[in-house]
Amino acid sequence: MGTIETKAFVMNSFPWKDRHRLLHLLTPELGLITALAPASESLRSRLRGVTQLFSLSDFTLSSQQSRYTVKDGSVIESFVAVSQDLDRLAAASHAAEVFSDVARNDEPQRRIYDLWAYTIHEISVADDPVFIARMGTMRLMEEIGVAPCLEVCVCCRGAIDEPWRFNFREGGLVCRMEMSRYEKEASITLSRGAVDLLRHIMKASLPKLYRFQAASEIRAEVSCLADRWIEDKMEKRYNRLSLLDQCPDFLIPKRHVSEQQTLPDEQGSPGENGL
Repeated sequence: MGTIETKAFVMNSFPWKDRHRLLHLLTPELGLITALAPASESLRSRLRGVTQLFSLSDFTLSSQQSRYTVKDGSVIESFVAVSQDLDRLAAASHAAEVFSDVARNDEPQRRIYDLWAYTIHEISVADDPVFIARMGTMRLMEEIGVAPCLEVCVCCRGAIDEPWRFNFREGGLVCRMEMSRYEKEASITLSRGAVDLLRHIMKASLPKLYRFQAASEIRAEVSCLADRWIEDKMEKRYNRLSLLDQCPDFLIPKRHVSEQQTLPDEQGSPGENGL
């Protein structure tokens, strides 16, 4: 039996048998693991705090044949604001589900852990936590190699210009010459601001990832694209945001939006708080 010390985020926490809890932990080196927190349901348990959903803690784990048990732990950040607000809780739950699906089926990647750290922090403090959750999961698609093509025509690799047509079947923007080949049902028209915001989300450094400004119209465009893109790539329906924000249609009418409406705000970065 070995002993492991690691930081970890609690991505899921649920009761198990008599007063125990099972935790899904996102770690920097091991990826997503399942650990038993014995007797942690007890009010007197010293492990009770480290089992709280979305909290970040230092864990001491025992390991035997890839089975983990929590021996000790101390909370680094509890993200109390997430549990106290319905929008933040739904946003965090949605993002955690997508991140967990990726981490469960992929090799451990430190970049996924780091991206989650910035995302859950921003969800806990942002004015629009639901949009942050959507943008965090879109950036996750970039990290695992299934991001949309936004720089050149996805079909001919040529230059692209307005109107900005995005084709889901091909996986990116298409130029004027190519757009007549595809049915309307597989494409949407994006504003320049929406394209600029998506490019920022795909390419910005993690400290600057959520330092942007965007009008509500642009957020609506990008949100609908993100929902459909993630479900297509993950081959799964995600429903945790449905009670908060119903997107009526993936086919968004073209809007004339000034480019200045979505400019990355690179003045500062979220505090890491030990993340």
